[in-house]
Amino acid sequence: MLTCLFDVDGTLVDSRRPILTALNGALGDHGQAPISEEELWRHVGPPLHDTLTALLAEREAGPDLVGPLIDSFRHHYAATSVAMARSYEGIPELLERLHGSARLGVVTSKPVPFARPILETLDLDGFVEIIEGPGLDEMEPKTETLGRALRLLNHSGRKESFVMIGDRRHDIDAARANGIGSIGVGWGFGTVAELTEAGADRIAATPAALGAMLGI
Repeated sequence: MLTCLFDVDGTLVDSRRPILTALNGALGDHGQAPISEEELWRHVGPPLHDTLTALLAEREAGPDLVGPLIDSFRHHYAATSVAMARSYEGIPELLERLHGSARLGVVTSKPVPFARPILETLDLDGFVEIIEGPGLDEMEPKTETLGRALRLLNHSGRKESFVMIGDRRHDIDAARANGIGSIGVGWGFGTVAELTEAGADRIAATPAALGAMLGI
């Protein structure tokens, strides 16, 4: 049986509004100018620490702000992540059709205390066997998160029986590092060029196209 492991932001959940709102709230708390949605698009995907480090480097601001910004972001995000949560069109139906014919799980760079309530609010949690991500105080590469998920699911080493599905190169890199298949999705924060360069096995333009690739 195929096991499909899904990223959250940009794959299952359209999180642009809550992330942008929380990030700009955090930047404002520390005297930093807000960012546009266009700027946000380039930064979402990696762990939050890496995202904020890159953003501050672009602004020639000191890395000493990263920790305080993370704390502020989480404060704002706790209030917006569930209230503004939206799944992408076609995703609930895709998971419902896959449920039963494939094993499903979530592997995300979002801390589990944030990811789980979002998935529960959107009624997506009932379709998945595991929800794996870092804790609030952890800085964990996606490669490690995926590796832990594979161990929990008793990955046998057969590449064709597991696939990581996500919208950024970090998802593809993690799949390659762990020796499993990968499908990039074209509706999230990444681009087709990014996913192709990262070496995605296939790229789905829509949830319907992804369903066809997965045989439903």
